[in-house]
Amino acid sequence: MRKVLLIILDGWGEGRNDYSNPIYLAKEKDFFEFIKDHFPFYLLQASGIAVGLPWKEEGNSEVGHLCMGIGKVYYQNYPRITLAIRDGSFFKNEVLIACLDHARKYNSRVHLVGLLTEGIIHSAYEHLIALLDFFKKNNFYRVYLHLFLDGKDSPPQSGLSLLEKLEKEITRSGVGKIATLCGRTYGMDRNEYWKIKTQVAFYLITEGVGREVEDYKSYIKNIYENNPNFIDENLEPLLIEKDGIVKDNDAIFFFNFRPDGMLQLARAFLEIEFPYFKRTSKNNLFIASMTRYLENIDYPVAFPPIKIYTSISKIISENNLLQLKIAERYKAYHLTYFFNGFVNEPHPGEYWKILPPSEKGFKENPLLQSKLITELIINGIKENIYAFIAANYSAPDIIGHTGDINLAIKVVEGLNYEMKRIYNEIINKEDWVMILTSDHGNIESMINLKTGEPQTTHDVNPVPCYIINKNFYIEKKSNERRIEEKKIKGSLINIAPTILKLLNLEIPHDWEGEPLI
Repeated sequence: MRKVLLIILDGWGEGRNDYSNPIYLAKEKDFFEFIKDHFPFYLLQASGIAVGLPWKEEGNSEVGHLCMGIGKVYYQNYPRITLAIRDGSFFKNEVLIACLDHARKYNSRVHLVGLLTEGIIHSAYEHLIALLDFFKKNNFYRVYLHLFLDGKDSPPQSGLSLLEKLEKEITRSGVGKIATLCGRTYGMDRNEYWKIKTQVAFYLITEGVGREVEDYKSYIKNIYENNPNFIDENLEPLLIEKDGIVKDNDAIFFFNFRPDGMLQLARAFLEIEFPYFKRTSKNNLFIASMTRYLENIDYPVAFPPIKIYTSISKIISENNLLQLKIAERYKAYHLTYFFNGFVNEPHPGEYWKILPPSEKGFKENPLLQSKLITELIINGIKENIYAFIAANYSAPDIIGHTGDINLAIKVVEGLNYEMKRIYNEIINKEDWVMILTSDHGNIESMINLKTGEPQTTHDVNPVPCYIINKNFYIEKKSNERRIEEKKIKGSLINIAPTILKLLNLEIPHDWEGEPLI
């Protein structure tokens, strides 16, 4: 029976052959050149929509390990909702329909509550427009908007231009009236300033407690002109439509998709026992949200969390095979909780070896615990009891974030040596297959080529994937390697089915990834 060793060089992407790339600059990289010349090599997408992130967004360790472990794309909230809008399923959403049905049944109104922003961190402008379109398609026009201006994920004084843009959409659709406005510091407080923040937003929306203004555009424009340092998030509560506050029998829909900013306000509306401030009772409200904000209260959610039913680790365990996970504490949660599909305990037959951080500083020891990880891998192979070993080397990502390219070169050269040690251990063992890959890019792009400044963030580069076994050895022609270095063959979701195929285990029918070999 074959056994599989999965090595994740965290933050090791496929970069350009220039001075921004420590992998290119390193002198001792013969192992990486050798395996690229002699073993199956694939470029895999590790960023953006291919791994469930927003389009063109850099990959990260959480999503990378999740995709590798569950064999399918787990769409994050923003792209998940956006894709639903594009394919039309958004407009058939059962919770939105229930919201509409409630307002029709009681001849009441719908209130849309959330952040008006240029960003896609907490909410998205396009999602708000889609909500207006939903009610337009259903010929329902009694819709009031309660909006929080941004100034954090958007330019400091972008609120007015966004409101003007929104007014054009309202005119186009004939749906919606802006009822109240305030800064996100009130509506989206996360610091438990219940009385001076959350209560202010709650009373504005439910009681109309705020400055009454008829021409909010002129009012905000005047603020901008008289206070160049003003930030939208601090806009005082403004009441624009007196009839637009929440009344008995109304429906409320919170449209932020990120939960943390809406948690306190949602609690004020949903919790029966609420100790933080007094609330006037509103009868028979229908309250729903775009995503789940509160775990301990049962209420309608348009896009509830996606359930993950299985993972590589679970399948291996169910087949009574032993497995070993090795990581430094920096990346332990990624190789366990995320790789296992949000499961925080080891499966039967699954063993975790979590290493403490190195006592030495990064400059003195840029490889961190890489040497010890290698020794544990080799010991695990020699024990001859594990069908699957997975290990994460955190040094490329950790040092990539420092922006120190000289340290990064040392990491590349050090890992070149460590990978040789592992290769020499498994290459004559026909039953062991080594998969060498990464979760996202970072270390391979450490200088911004436009500015010349150090680059310390993740990037959108694809990651390499090598499949190494004595029987897979080949002699590649130079043009074959050039083609492989340019052509993307899949994404991180291909890792899981590849491992199961090598282990001769059944691949779940609902997995989206295909085996690479």
